[in-house]
Amino acid sequence: MSIKSAYSGENFTISVYDRFTRGGGWLTDLDISVQNWRHSISAFGGFDTASFELIDHPTVIEDWVQDGLFRPIVVKDRYLSTIWEGFVDSITINHAGLSITHGPVTTIANRVFAIYSGVDTSVYPPQIGVRKKTPTFNNSASQAEWGIWPEILSLAGVSDANADQLVEFYLQEHGNPEINSNFAFGNQEISLSVHCIGWYHTLKYPFNYTTNSGTVTISERIAQILAANPNNSWISSDLTRIANNTTAVPQFEDDDQLALEHLRGLTVMVDGNFVRYLFGIYEDRQAVYQPASEEIDYTIELADPHQQIFDSAGAAVPPWMIRPGTWIFFNDFLPGLGAPNTNLSADKRTVRVENIQFDMRTPYAIQFSGGTSSRYEHRSAKLGLRGMES
Repeated sequence: MSIKSAYSGENFTISVYDRFTRGGGWLTDLDISVQNWRHSISAFGGFDTASFELIDHPTVIEDWVQDGLFRPIVVKDRYLSTIWEGFVDSITINHAGLSITHGPVTTIANRVFAIYSGVDTSVYPPQIGVRKKTPTFNNSASQAEWGIWPEILSLAGVSDANADQLVEFYLQEHGNPEINSNFAFGNQEISLSVHCIGWYHTLKYPFNYTTNSGTVTISERIAQILAANPNNSWISSDLTRIANNTTAVPQFEDDDQLALEHLRGLTVMVDGNFVRYLFGIYEDRQAVYQPASEEIDYTIELADPHQQIFDSAGAAVPPWMIRPGTWIFFNDFLPGLGAPNTNLSADKRTVRVENIQFDMRTPYAIQFSGGTSSRYEHRSAKLGLRGMES
């Protein structure tokens, strides 16, 4: 569902910062030089993707091409409320038919090891042996420039020496963002397309916990996972928005599963009352783990030409401030049904917001994607069954 809002005169500030490995200082605020800002927010992950275009002086474009990657981006409205936050993952410059893309940053791999199966050549025919793990190899020069980006390779039927060589070769090949180009005759205008992603995309480091056995609560496990981040300044250490979910999970973990997948699995699980939870990285790069709403948060009148959104107290809410996991009720849809059903997921006039896509072009438009979450999946996850995702 798309909404053309009544806020087309709103002013936004897109603040750009230097990458953290260079101090993270403020660089500039973008305004009218920015075209076609778009962003998305997801129920799992929070601030997800964003993009914008720049048509500016060639020296400004050149600066972005040379140093724009991994710059933090913070977008605020005139009330200084953050509507999106993340970093530049890739940049594409277009000039007279030449298109060059630098990035994504997330393809960098500068801390790498491999899990592999060795080969026994002392027998005939050679036999694939037990699974092994190489040492961890680091590219310190890349880490100093881009931070630490771990990668786990999977190899089969290689010797110990060859496994190490393959890891080292992969490390050398992936120490910097990729550069790709193509050419086709076009106009002379210079433009820059910038693709950004939210900070939760950086949670791709392997997480193990071998200190203790027994169990730990979901909330404590989330704190352990975030504390293991090798780039400890990228995500806030403030965990005050991690709600207390006392559902127990095994504490010992030695499978080298990525932190992001651990968090995804934990988020599928519910608490003792089978209440669904959401996880994301939001304002100030702070982790938020909270119960999903169980009541109507916003209402919309379909007959309203601007389709404004109102909160439960009747106050108008800017569309860019809606968050996933909330319920929207359409007041004038199927009015004969009367009052909202106490079971909101069974009411055809309600939408549980799972994904939000916002377009800053005038007039501003916002699209909500919603659905009914599976109680079976959440209950199965709570009972410890594997392979279930939201």
